[in-house]
Order: sequence, then C-alpha cells, then structure tokens
Amino acid sequence: MNTNPATFYPKRRFFYGWVVLGAIFLIYASGTIGVSTIPLLNVKLRTEFGWTHEQVVLGPSLLFLIMGLMSPLAGYLLDTLNPKRLLVIGWACFIAALIMYSSIASFWQYMVFYGLYALGSVCTGVIPGMFLISKWFKNYRGIATGIFTVGSSFGGTIFPRFAGYFLERTSWQETALWLAVATAVFAIVPWLFVRLTPESMNTTLDGLPKQSIGEETKEFNDETLQTALQTTEFYVILLVTALVWFSIQPLVQNLSFHLKDVGVEPSRAGSILSTLFFCSIAGKLFFGWLSDHANKKNILLVAALNLTLGAALVRLTGIIHEEWLFYCAAVVYGIGFSGSFTMVQLLVAERYSKSKDFGKILGAVTTADSLAVVAGVYLLGAMRTALGSYDAAFTVMICSAFTAALGVLLLKQFEQKA
Repeated sequence: MNTNPATFYPKRRFFYGWVVLGAIFLIYASGTIGVSTIPLLNVKLRTEFGWTHEQVVLGPSLLFLIMGLMSPLAGYLLDTLNPKRLLVIGWACFIAALIMYSSIASFWQYMVFYGLYALGSVCTGVIPGMFLISKWFKNYRGIATGIFTVGSSFGGTIFPRFAGYFLERTSWQETALWLAVATAVFAIVPWLFVRLTPESMNTTLDGLPKQSIGEETKEFNDETLQTALQTTEFYVILLVTALVWFSIQPLVQNLSFHLKDVGVEPSRAGSILSTLFFCSIAGKLFFGWLSDHANKKNILLVAALNLTLGAALVRLTGIIHEEWLFYCAAVVYGIGFSGSFTMVQLLVAERYSKSKDFGKILGAVTTADSLAVVAGVYLLGAMRTALGSYDAAFTVMICSAFTAALGVLLLKQFEQKA
C-alpha cells in the first residue's frame, strides 16, 4: 500500500478555496444593493409619495437595527444548518425584497422591504463569509478576508452605476426588477461553486498536503458561546469590534453632510468620497495581506491608530477648509477604516474559529457591531442637529477609535498570559 500522503492530499497548482472565496465575494457584493443603491430609488419614492426625509431614512436605520437583532439567529442557524442553505435563504430574501420594492405603494411596504433585506444581509454577509473562510484558509486567511471584504466596496462601486443607467431610461419600478436580476446573477450562479470543506474537494487548508497519514487535526474545541461569555477576553473583543464599527459606518454615513456644511461643492465632494472608497479597497487588501505575515493583534493596533488619525484629519477639515486636507483625510481615513474593518473580522476568526459555537459567537459579535452602528448614526445626527456642526461628533469618533486601540493593547496582555 502506498503510504505517501501526497496520494491522498496532492499539492495542486490551483487551490479550490480561491473559487469558494470568489463565490462568496460576489454573493457579499450583491448584498450591498440595499445600502449603496436603493437610496437612489428612495429619492423617487419620496417625491412620488410625498414622504418626509425622516420617513425615508427610517428604512436604512431599520435595516441596521434588524441586522443586529437577527445576527444571533443567523449564527445559530450556521451551527445547525448547511451554510449553503443559509446563503439560499439570504439571496431568496434579496430577490423577493427587490421584487416587492418594485410594487411599493405604501409606507408599511417600504419598511417590510428593509426588514426582508436585513434578513438577507445577515444570511449572506460577514457571518457565513468568515465561517467559510475559516474552513478553507489558515496561512492565507488574512488576504482571503481582505479580498472578501472588498466585496462590499466592489458592490458599492458597480450597482449604483447599474441603477443609474436604468433610472435614466425607465421607471424606478423597472429598475428595482433589474436589480433583482443582477442579484440573481451575482448570488445564485456563484452559489453553485461553494463547497463547505477542503475535504470535499480532496484537499486541505490552503491546499497544502498533509505531513503524514496519521496526522489528525481536531476540527473543534470544547469552547461554546456560554463559556466565551464567562471570560473577560470575550467582552474586550466585543468592545473593540463595536468601537471600530462605531467609528466607521456612522462617520461614513454623515461625511457627505459634513462636506456640504463646510462649503464643498457637490462635484468635489463626490471626488473626495470616491478617493476615500478607492483607498478603502487598497486598505482591505494591504492589511489582509500584512496580517498573514505578522501578529494580527499588532496589525489591528496599527489599523486602529490609522483610523484614529484619519478621524482626526476629518475633524480638522471642519476648521481648515483646504482641498489638500480633504483629500489627505480621505486617503488616511479610507485606509484606516477598511484596515480596521478587515482586522476585526480576523481577530474574531483567529480566536474562535475552532470553537464548536463559532457561528453563534460570530452572531453575538455582529449584533454588538450592528447596534453600535445604529447608535453612532443616531448620535452623530443628533449632535449635528443640536450643535450646528459635526465638530463635537467627530471628536467622539476620534475617542472611540483610540479607545479601540487601547482595547487591542489589553488583548495583547491576554495573549502574553496564555
């Protein structure tokens, strides 16, 4: 009998994990339509039905709130169902929601759309994506996570242009139906290529051959969500990830209003925002790649400090209205927020991917993150209304990002004691 392990797990020139990564990248990209593209159609709804601004923005707020509340359910389903079935639930919700959007005639239907889209986002977003990445990648988990998270930037780049093309030529109702078709292409087709484990394709983590036939790797340890909840480390991780999200999405959602407040022309504001999101793609890939070659907590610390500096530069633009400073802030903040976003995903995966309740733990962390976004969006808007500018609100963002960096230092102390 041939005992050469390569006959069982041959080293292949192409690793199928990259196909799985490409598939979940496209599925994740399709989920950005609700955040990046539907607001273009909401403008038409507001005009046609005479809704107030407060009514229109209530939909996106509900989206993040429901995502936070439903994440534990998605984590539970991930641990009990085939993850591919969870993806099916997700893109089915996306398609049904977009078809429903095309026939909206009342405000309650508008809110139901966002509720249904939130369910789809939970089932196809970070939770199943990081679960599958942890199954397929170890040495390349950082760059794989960076590529995966670029999916949100990719979707935010192409789908608004796609919708804009149809809005110029047809109604918002037909545009919503075309977005449903785009979702089917970006979600259903890639889903066919998703495989759950390397073993199903006769390979291993990262596609590397086993060292010996008798070598066995334990897939799970005995750690559960309940035992994680009994440790200080888990709450520090929860705090760090929530603070990072609190420092990212609320600022991004309010940045356009800040630029208008300080007198930046719409065309220039668009250029500044494009620079920010372009740098966010670079940041996700760079920090993801870097984390494969260095301690992940050290890289997260650098990313959090970068985020702090970026938020400080954004705050400074409220005082100094120089064009070079706007673009400098966009570059530094774009790299900082994308790097921090990528690294907090890796932080959780590195610590808990071998836990038997990994899905539930991801759900708990995502809940905290989503609720932090809801709180941050509301806080920034309320402070702007009360104080007349974003200066104090952005100061809060700076403190939040810096506190996240301090939390990473505390996690490093846990690592040294382990």
